Amino acid sequence: MNYQLRCKCGSVRGQLSHAENGIRGMCYCKDCRAYSRHLGIESRTHDSLGGADFVAALGNQISITEGAQNIACISLSPNGLLRWYAKCCNTPIAGTPRNWKLPYVGLVRAFMENEPGAYESTFGDVKIRANTSSAKQQPPALALKSFVSVASLMSRVFAATIRGSYKSTPFFHSGGEPVVLPTVLSKDERARASADAE
Repeated sequence: MNYQLRCKCGSVRGQLSHAENGIRGMCYCKDCRAYSRHLGIESRTHDSLGGADFVAALGNQISITEGAQNIACISLSPNGLLRWYAKCCNTPIAGTPRNWKLPYVGLVRAFMENEPGAYESTFGDVKIRANTSSAKQQPPALALKSFVSVASLMSRVFAATIRGSYKSTPFFHSGGEPVVLPTVLSKDERARASADAE
């Protein structure tokens, strides 16, 4: 099953294949909040507990069909996650490790909004709650469900690394370089965004 992806203004579009394998999660880390604050879109990405809704997938499940020239990338630090977004409207797209051989992609819900109710009906309930110690209030526990979901995801990531299917991704060139040069936030930029994200 394919799931359609689009930024807020519709300039960047794509699709997630085998959407039935996507795992819905919530991340409560301060870095995600700082990233959204830096882009000026925290109200579109985070709930009242400070959690960002995402779908865990593999890079080879994702294709960009329109507007690739509008994709940009930032990182909060020289060794931090790569955080991809549509520069046309500051819609966050996904987070990826810097090492393309780790083909995990966390697709941000803001890039997955299309028909009303499609997100919930496709991905169901939240199965992963990550970095809950940074939540503004304690979120509901999902201990066992989270463990099973993460184990399933990690097995697929490992298999993709072994098979070499990590090479099929819209975020990296064939040699492993990011498709656009990431902009690393300055210390002052990160300090401002992080202070706002508390």
